[in-house]
Amino acid sequence: MVNEAADLAVWLVGLFGIVGIFSMLAYNMVVKDSFTYDERFVWRRKLPKEARPK
Repeated sequence: MVNEAADLAVWLVGLFGIVGIFSMLAYNMVVKDSFTYDERFVWRRKLPKEARPK
């Protein structure tokens, strides 16, 4: 019984670790995303000034 509880604890720590790392990376990607980056690397073009967000 104690062995099973220890296994469960290890699995839960691993699962929450993976979810935590994924969440941190997703948050970092969203925070560092910018309109300028999208223009340069995604769209590979410059938009006119009137089409840019203010």
